Amino acid sequence: MDERLIGLWSDRMLYPSDVESAELAFRGDGSGWLYWSSWSTEFTVSRYTWAAFTPGALVLKFHRTVNGTWSIEDGITRHDVESDKKEEAVIEVGYGITPGADPFGNPVTLLSLDRPLDDHLAGSRFAWAEKPESLSDPSADAPRPGPTSPH
Repeated sequence: MDERLIGLWSDRMLYPSDVESAELAFRGDGSGWLYWSSWSTEFTVSRYTWAAFTPGALVLKFHRTVNGTWSIEDGITRHDVESDKKEEAVIEVGYGITPGADPFGNPVTLLSLDRPLDDHLAGSRFAWAEKPESLSDPSADAPRPGPTSPH
């Protein structure tokens, strides 16, 4: 396992004016998620397990996708889940971790994938988020739609 991957990576600081952003999270236990959100208040969380046993080769095994909307209330981002489905996808990508710069010339550590994660609405370049709020899936405690009542 490549310990350098553990943490939160975001494309937000690389593309600050984009209306969409994506983050990749890698936990030390081999779990993680891809979080995509847009200014239109839509979001998707694609959960996966990951492995990087060979330097430069990353395997993501996606197993669940959660979609919905987000809002900000009292300065706190809230997620409302509208769809929670199983997923079965395995993506193998090459990667590199190198020094780089954001658009303003500030130094960042870059995670570059050999191709974009198009099926999950993400690109191929992410910067290390030095101060992640947490390594908790943003939709983990989000309200889910209740069972429909028969009428």
